[in-house]
Amino acid sequence: MDRCYREIRSACFPLGLPDRSDLTVIEAFDDGWLLIEHSPCGSQLVGMAEDYSAARAWLVQPQAAVQPDGS
Repeated sequence: MDRCYREIRSACFPLGLPDRSDLTVIEAFDDGWLLIEHSPCGSQLVGMAEDYSAARAWLVQPQAAVQPDGS
């Protein structure tokens, strides 16, 4: 069975942190957060959150059921 899930990523470092220095981690949390939904049909950027709290709130909201055609 294919899975549908949500993900949040730092808008400053969408591909992940380039290193693990304290400054890089602080910079990652300074910027906005990308809100990404994954489904069997692919991934979609569905919005941005201004801070981590808002991104986490979106992440834990129940997802709407995805139809077999991806809609």
